[in-house]
Amino acid sequence: MRIAILDNINEDIGLKILFPEADYYVCEEKSYRSESYNHYKFMPILQTINITDKNYDFLFIIMPLRHLANNEPAVENIRKNYYNIIKKIIDENNFKKVCFFDNEDYDCDPVNYIPNPTNNVIFFKRNYNKTKIYYSNVIPFPYITFGTKNIIEKIDRDIVSKTEYFKTKPNRVFFTGGLYIHECIPFGVYVNRIDIYNKISSTLFNPGHMDNNTFMTTLKNSKYGVDLQGAGNPNTRTFEIMISGALLLQQKNNLKWTFEDEISEYCLFIDANDYFKKLKLLQENDELYNDCLKIQYDIVNKYFNKEYLREYIIINLQELI
Repeated sequence: MRIAILDNINEDIGLKILFPEADYYVCEEKSYRSESYNHYKFMPILQTINITDKNYDFLFIIMPLRHLANNEPAVENIRKNYYNIIKKIIDENNFKKVCFFDNEDYDCDPVNYIPNPTNNVIFFKRNYNKTKIYYSNVIPFPYITFGTKNIIEKIDRDIVSKTEYFKTKPNRVFFTGGLYIHECIPFGVYVNRIDIYNKISSTLFNPGHMDNNTFMTTLKNSKYGVDLQGAGNPNTRTFEIMISGALLLQQKNNLKWTFEDEISEYCLFIDANDYFKKLKLLQENDELYNDCLKIQYDIVNKYFNKEYLREYIIINLQELI
């Protein structure tokens, strides 16, 4: 397969990690990624003139599609890049498939932002709600986000060995991160991290702001890691906890994964009361804790790797061709 990856504002190099043979283009560079570029031995291509159907069969586009329909000044460059560069490439070529990897925070249908998409357009959606029904060309793919070190890169570089995963760890419940209230009425988003944090903080080990290396070392040496709901799903924290060997304690959400396996219900909580009840059960029952950690490890081992993620994309391309 001849693949061109076009990242609107170089938000995520994950697809380049999965498809190293592909060419990685950016409309503009906004994020500092020199260390990642050096590690994977490539540099982004800034000129997009060669992205044509004569050179490539598939076009992978990374961008938050919701921003095409709003007038927020902070994301004006995303809209300009789409209309001035990306849309022009799509309209002037006939690729076998055009795949949008939508890294939008909110649970919104990506089809709404690309008017009359042709049959060769696929949407790989980060925040795919398992309680909703989408068009058949909308596929769950929660592994594309944004940030200095992306999810697929973390999976590739930071995952611990099986021995370290199951090693004896200090009996602490680790949390550090932003505390805020976030509301967006048009999309039904309301998150109050402050409230849930205040209710459960007596159980938490929270050392405050940490650099990434210190954070990951602390997480790897904690028995539990707490993942509170954020402005979008999934949190990067979800993956950081699961690949570290700490047991994920997650505030429930409706995210649909790319697989049917599920972490234990003992690790999911609705509110503070549910959290206290389940934490107590886990802390008082080593066998239950180990069973839950084994379930989590099996998911990480089976699905959080480059081979599975690459094959998942290829299979969905083939099924929709």
